[in-house]
Amino acid sequence: MPLTPPARHNAPAGTSRVSADRIAGHAAKQRADVLAVIVKAGAFGATDAEIEAATGIRAQSVSPRRGELRALGLVVDSGRRRSTPRGRPAAVWVAASLAWESPLDSTPAHHRKETRA
Repeated sequence: MPLTPPARHNAPAGTSRVSADRIAGHAAKQRADVLAVIVKAGAFGATDAEIEAATGIRAQSVSPRRGELRALGLVVDSGRRRSTPRGRPAAVWVAASLAWESPLDSTPAHHRKETRA
């Protein structure tokens, strides 16, 4: 199979930099929102589709923000997979501090009823 060269960048010169500068502050808020959903989910974790549903942030923005959080060492792939609304397997992301926990209950922490001993 022959290799195809990468597609030529079609945007006018300088527009990518302008877009990146414009989104910088917005991206920080999105990162915080994405992290909040993952932390709130606890050991149950969250898929990108679940994060999108919880935050209203479009998938095209959830994935890069979650990737940035991963690069910062704040979230990790749990190694588990859950189905997306379209039935495809998706990585389940958890806060790095919770990566060692096992989700014995498949219900997110914020949906569980707390019990007191």
